[in-house]
Amino acid sequence: MSNNFILVSDGRALAAVQKQLSKYLPGLDARLFPFSEHQAILRAALLHALSIEYPSVPLAQMLTVLGVAELKPVADETSAMILAGRDAIDLPARPQPSAASRAADVAAGHDWHLLQTRLPEAWALLGGPDTIAWGSTRVGQIDTGYTRHPVFGFDAGPWLDTGRGETFFPATQGVEPVVQPEPGGGQDNGGGVSAGHGTRIGGTICGWDPAAAGSAYYGAAPKVALIPVRITDIVWINHAQREFAQAVRHLVREGVGVINISLGVFFGFMRPELRRAVNEAYEAGVILVCAAGNHVNSVVGPARLARTVAVAGVTREDRPWSGSSYGPEVDFSAPAADLRRASVKGTSKFSYGFGGDGTSYATALSSGTTALWLTHRAAEISAAYAQPWQRVEAFRHLARSTARRPAIWQDGAFGSGILDAAALLAAPLPAAANLQAMPKA
Repeated sequence: MSNNFILVSDGRALAAVQKQLSKYLPGLDARLFPFSEHQAILRAALLHALSIEYPSVPLAQMLTVLGVAELKPVADETSAMILAGRDAIDLPARPQPSAASRAADVAAGHDWHLLQTRLPEAWALLGGPDTIAWGSTRVGQIDTGYTRHPVFGFDAGPWLDTGRGETFFPATQGVEPVVQPEPGGGQDNGGGVSAGHGTRIGGTICGWDPAAAGSAYYGAAPKVALIPVRITDIVWINHAQREFAQAVRHLVREGVGVINISLGVFFGFMRPELRRAVNEAYEAGVILVCAAGNHVNSVVGPARLARTVAVAGVTREDRPWSGSSYGPEVDFSAPAADLRRASVKGTSKFSYGFGGDGTSYATALSSGTTALWLTHRAAEISAAYAQPWQRVEAFRHLARSTARRPAIWQDGAFGSGILDAAALLAAPLPAAANLQAMPKA
């Protein structure tokens, strides 16, 4: 059975089809992933759930009730590329958070994804989100690069470490002229399928903008030093594995404690260069926090490698996000649907908006939490672990053991539970003797 299907509605709006699907599958995240007005990607797991819940009703009849005119299997790689390349102008209007939800967030003082992971309580342990003393803690980000978005503090003096930023971009193949030249230094040139991705994810890691429209905006680790490295203009990096290795080595040399990898190698062969870089980071004690993947079942590389920390996605309701990859490689999950995040069009039109979907965001929240842990426990970590890799395994152990476990949870698929930043920072460090190194990548 295919993992994904192209769904074509019978003329009804896709939002109406999704509403019907949610009605018949209460308790599940039953969202569709539109790529035109009447076409969307449907995850096979939802069809499977329908057949289990309504065994006496033929599936074709059920689909007619839902408003589905046609359903056809599609290869994982094809569906992923369809979704990566969709144009917003072709999409139906996306439902926005309800007025009640927005009012609740404003009343609480923070966006829901921060509250769900208890980041405000974690910040309180370090003096609050506006004045954290980060010391030597640095975060590396391998992505599509950065723009001069206010989320990074460019108006007053950025904490984004542009001086250490780098661009390792794959050489252009063929004879086509370069339309948008690379500015270098880790900057996003505003072109490519995933332009702006690095800004959205970087802001989720280190953002701080009390004057943001709507309400103050905070990343998971407000104003932590972030070193951006651009290696791609699309989130799938099968073609950029050598550049990935260059980026990891650069960031390790620059002394980062954690590297955020909201990118993936799609089912293809992970090159020896990538594997060696993962091993080198691990042995240097640098924590690689990686996205499990989107719109495919199996966890993608490098998250599927044992020496990385793999993060899957959940919704505001603590349900596994229907777009998340999953499997035994996942360590824990974090918010991955309908997040408020920094937005950018091109390289200069900046805003904040809802609609942040993907395990990229779950990973960013987790990387920011890692930075908080490395800062809060810095002296203890240094004293406790003689072998650098032990700090990676100590973080993994604590993140898994302190994760919040909802009443209904999918063992072996979405990790040990949902990231709880406050519990993670409060937990005592595990003894070095109880930690075991993971096999080489």
